[in-house]
Amino acid sequence: MPSPHPLTPRRRAILPRGCQNCLIHRTNTFSQLSALAQRDLDSIGVCRLREPHAVLFREGLPSDHLLVICSGHVKVTASSSEGRLFLLRVAGPGDILGLASLHERTLHRVSAEALVACTIKSIPRADFMQLMETHADISRITALAIARDYNSAVLSARRLALHTSAAGKLASILLDWARMDHEGSSLAHTSLPISFAMHLNQEDLGSMAGLSRETVSRLLTRFRREGLVDQNNNRITLNNPQRLEARYR
Repeated sequence: MPSPHPLTPRRRAILPRGCQNCLIHRTNTFSQLSALAQRDLDSIGVCRLREPHAVLFREGLPSDHLLVICSGHVKVTASSSEGRLFLLRVAGPGDILGLASLHERTLHRVSAEALVACTIKSIPRADFMQLMETHADISRITALAIARDYNSAVLSARRLALHTSAAGKLASILLDWARMDHEGSSLAHTSLPISFAMHLNQEDLGSMAGLSRETVSRLLTRFRREGLVDQNNNRITLNNPQRLEARYR
């Protein structure tokens, strides 16, 4: 018997979030704009709450909006012709998605999917381009965001090309994640423990390192046995980053 209360599609919640009251405190993000620029940025686009695993955009589809992550984390992936996914990076609060495709007027070269519940500000291309012409600080932060995307791509390529061992690739990801979580701090001479939230499962870590899930599981067990890593649910602690880097670089 049909339900008397049929289900209707769930709508994405639109949030009254203001850029002028941003809680992000990372350097070189839109939260560092002048009051005038923040006011103008606040006047365009819309903030929406996106559920975990929601696809924000897909590789190969047109790019007509810029996405700013206000809260949460998003995984950015590329696919091969055989359908295999490669995880390029994990973007977090303050990061901007879709910049390259937006500026070049090309199709998306990557896909973006929410890892957790996220608040995303979506800005139409035309509005954002006009804002860049009006505010030099918005142009500067946009250029720095493109530079961060480039550096992330270089790190991914270096990890795959230069680390010949599976252990070296996984150790590199954990060290890079710790640097990202601690605002790019150098870990080369750090022997003190560093803890950070890990939003990726073992399959995603394998996708990022070019390894199977089974290999990642085996290596994490080895790292724990060697006293290099501790893991408690989704929190990872590098007990001695300097030793981990020296042993598996």
